[in-house]
Amino acid sequence: MYSFHHRLLFIVSLLLLSSFSFVQRPKTAVFDIQNYRFDVVLNDTSDVVRVTAIVSINYPNVVPDYTVLDFANTGMEINGLSFDGKEVDYRHQSDVLKVTTPSTVEIGGSAELILTYQGIPSDGLVISQNKHGERTFFAEHWPDRAHHWLPIIDHPSEKATCEFRVTAPAKYKVVSNGDLQNERLLNSDWKETIWKMSKPISAKVMVIGVAPFITRPLDDEGVITAWVYGKSKRLALHDFSEVPAIYEMLVDYMGEYPFSKCDQVESSTRFGGMENAGNIFYPEMSLTGEQKINKTIAHEIAHQWFGDAVTEADWADLWISEGFATYFENYWVEVALGMDSLLAKLEEEEIKILKYQRKNPHQMIVQQPQSNLNKLMNPMTYDKAGWMLRMLRYQVGEETFQKIVLAFYEQYKYDLASTKDFISIANSISDSDLNKLFRQWFYTPGAPDIRYNWSYKKGELLINFEQQTEFVYQLDFDIQIDYQNGSQENKRVILREKSQTIEWECDEIKEVKVDPFNIILGSFKEK
Repeated sequence: MYSFHHRLLFIVSLLLLSSFSFVQRPKTAVFDIQNYRFDVVLNDTSDVVRVTAIVSINYPNVVPDYTVLDFANTGMEINGLSFDGKEVDYRHQSDVLKVTTPSTVEIGGSAELILTYQGIPSDGLVISQNKHGERTFFAEHWPDRAHHWLPIIDHPSEKATCEFRVTAPAKYKVVSNGDLQNERLLNSDWKETIWKMSKPISAKVMVIGVAPFITRPLDDEGVITAWVYGKSKRLALHDFSEVPAIYEMLVDYMGEYPFSKCDQVESSTRFGGMENAGNIFYPEMSLTGEQKINKTIAHEIAHQWFGDAVTEADWADLWISEGFATYFENYWVEVALGMDSLLAKLEEEEIKILKYQRKNPHQMIVQQPQSNLNKLMNPMTYDKAGWMLRMLRYQVGEETFQKIVLAFYEQYKYDLASTKDFISIANSISDSDLNKLFRQWFYTPGAPDIRYNWSYKKGELLINFEQQTEFVYQLDFDIQIDYQNGSQENKRVILREKSQTIEWECDEIKEVKVDPFNIILGSFKEK
């Protein structure tokens, strides 16, 4: 987003959930959600939403006494509940639904939890008006807001297939994840639309959008469709005109697109872009017809591979989603707009990262748990993580870097991945030990601060480097040497010590430029 297989022991999960308070938890070994089906009824006379949720659950290792889902108890009133075809006891409080697991459920078996309820969502489903004064309904689940209107495991580690069956006034069109199964008029006033996602995805990217859309194909294959408001279609469609080229650039790099479609949706939501799987939402106010969102488009389409198909195992690994999306956003700038545009963007990012780091001196790319998950959207998980990937690309070389990215994607596609998983893949593919590189960028706060001076005497260039930080970085970067005779040369420098002198025999020098392509995040200052 511009957007997150580790399991707790059974006993630990029960202890954590016994307080009935909603907590951010990784996927437990107790049960596994296979599929969600949500039958949703929306109307224009009130904001009350009626839902029947059918949750298919598997119990691979143990059958717990209780099956616990995340589900807000504010605004949502349960009308009926059955489990494995039976009425069972349940408790619904503090954003947790705790249901007695039927005795008929066996280890390795599955059961269906069917829940009917209604109410006005306090969050998660935004019912409002668009900029034209037209009524709209948009799910907005990131990071952990789906449970405000859906019974779900509201954590990125729980991935499942899903189906939305939406009944709404006939004037609306409905977009969602996956493939359109059916769209039919029930009568002159009401319409049912069914979407089904066959790939497992996290709750944060399961959504519906219901609005007076018009649709336009953006490519010849039927993969990319624009969903825009009729009253702003000219501007919005112009803003989406570069989507096919951006999509093709990423497919050329990554290979096959992971989902069946890549819809581009004008929405009445708050984020600058949201990478919902197969249907990306962009806020209506950003669609001005001036094509100012191409970088955002690249970022959000890249999320379809990283974040949606490969998903972070826990919130601490959010960089897997946002760092890769930021890297490929910058990659698009480099390819489409050129190196000067990339360097200008990187300079802005560097200022932002270092400013944030000064205010948050202990923050790292691999984030510590936070009660407010929105704080994970910061320059560490986005910009610094994207920069780290660029530094890795420089150190191992373009070809090896692409092999690392593709191997990581293929191994964890439609599954969960951690930072350690990525490090393991990188070490294996590069056939080298990159642990120190990753330790200093993933797990060490701050950035290099280096002073240097150079001198040229009797055919020899001397450059003295002094690292100002307590932590000693290991850095690989270029020195650009401009000679008096008009020629130019780049030389590779490898710093491993706090104080280090580099010596080269060379022709008479006009200028020395340290890290001319701004590979290294941090500061190089000439003394």
